[in-house]
Amino acid sequence: MSDTPSQQTRIAVTQRIIAHATRGWPHLGEPIVRHRGKFCYVGAVLAGDREPTPILRLRYQGSADRWAIAIYLPSDDRYTESELPTSFGPKTGTPEQGIDHTFILYTGPSSHR
Repeated sequence: MSDTPSQQTRIAVTQRIIAHATRGWPHLGEPIVRHRGKFCYVGAVLAGDREPTPILRLRYQGSADRWAIAIYLPSDDRYTESELPTSFGPKTGTPEQGIDHTFILYTGPSSHR
C-alpha cells in the first residue's frame, strides 16, 4: 500500500468531489480541489467572499474510498481530524462523506437530499 494516492486516484477523487459538491451545493459553484502528498484539500467560495474558504482536508488511507476526514477551523487556521462532530458519522470515509460531513457546517444542508 502506497502512502500517497496515484495520479489516477487523484484525478478520479477530484472528479468525484466536484460532481458531489456541485450536485449538493450548486450555489457554491465548483469546489477548489488540490492534492499535496497524501492530502486532498477542498475549498469553496462562500456567500459574500471573493476568495475560496478552506473547508476540509482528506488524508489518504490506501484506497480511493477511504480517507481520514479533517475539518478546517478558521479560528485556529488549521485542519483537525479530532473536532468533527461525532454525530456526523465516522472520521474516515469516502470523499463524498467528507464533503457531506463538512460542507453542511459551513453552508447548511445539501440540496439533493
